[in-house]
Formats: sequence, structure tokens, C-alpha cells
Amino acid sequence: MGQILGHRDLVEFFVKLLDRYKVSYLLTGSFAVSYYGYPRATHDIDFIVEIKRKDSKKILKVCEQLGDAFIVDNSQIKEAVNESSEFNILHTDTGIKMDFWIVEQNEFEKNKFKRNKATFIDKQKINIISAEDLVLTKLLWCKTVRSERHMRDCTGILEVQKNNLDKKYLNVWIKKLELEKLFKEISGLQYY
Repeated sequence: MGQILGHRDLVEFFVKLLDRYKVSYLLTGSFAVSYYGYPRATHDIDFIVEIKRKDSKKILKVCEQLGDAFIVDNSQIKEAVNESSEFNILHTDTGIKMDFWIVEQNEFEKNKFKRNKATFIDKQKINIISAEDLVLTKLLWCKTVRSERHMRDCTGILEVQKNNLDKKYLNVWIKKLELEKLFKEISGLQYY
């Protein structure tokens, strides 16, 4: 492993490992928000990971490759896989935390992986969540626990991507996920 200096290096490093062990992932969080909307500062890196319980060894193998530069709790990983929750890995040299969200096996989550977008950092291909699925995911979180940051992120994505969004897909899932009220709210806001 070359020297890791920051967020970008960590994204590339983990994408290579996830690809090597055939773990399906999507880059999400503030990286995706900055890609589709207005840039904002970040303290962590977020990945959505599609992994079934029977394949949990794949993610453990990824973590076995990390070495002393990372703090990993294997019991947290096993629990996250069993409960479709999240686990964290901390890079000790930079203090940057990676959050790995294990998704439930439902129609919406499966669609996220089918609709991912490929982007590149240098020559490294990276799978990133689609703009529509990012908005829907953030609104789902706000449905449970309201976050002005998530609402603002969604507003920025809608403003920047307004001519590029798959509005039919968005409308179908807004109804299925019962997000009409929240979507109407962000549609009426301005980012700046």
C-alpha cells in the first residue's frame, strides 16, 4: 500500500480492495453529494455494501488486508452483516473514518446497485450511488430523524441536476417510499 494522505487516497484504496474480493459497493455520503450537488466538507467516507450473511467472509477478508494503519472491530462487522446495519473502520494516520452500511435485501436497495454510476479518480473506476437514489435515501433518513443537512443536500442535488434527473423513477419511488411531503418541501427550497 502506498502512502495514504487523505480522503481521496482512502477511497481509491478501499475501492481496489472491495473490487478484489468482489464486494458490491456504492460510494455515497458527502462524496456523492459533492459529485451531484454543491460541495461540502466531510469528516468520513461512506460506502453502501451489498453483502448477504452467507458471504460475510468476503468483507472480513477485505479487513484482514488492512494492517496496523487501521482500527477494525470484526465483531462489529459480523453484527452489521447480521442486522443490516453499519460498521466503521478508522485510519489511524489521518483520523479519517470509513462507514460501511450493509443494506437490506429489498427492491429499493437492489435498484440502487442496478442504477449505480461509474466515475473515475485518476484511472480508478468507482461505483457511485445515482443522484436520484441519493436524494431518496437522504429523504428516507429524514423521514425517521429529520436532518437539515440532508434536506439541504437534497435541495442542492435537485438544483444542480434538475435537467439530468430521471423524474419518472424519482416520482415512482417517492410514492412507494411515502416521501411526498418531504420531497415537496425540498422542491420548494433554494440552496443559497
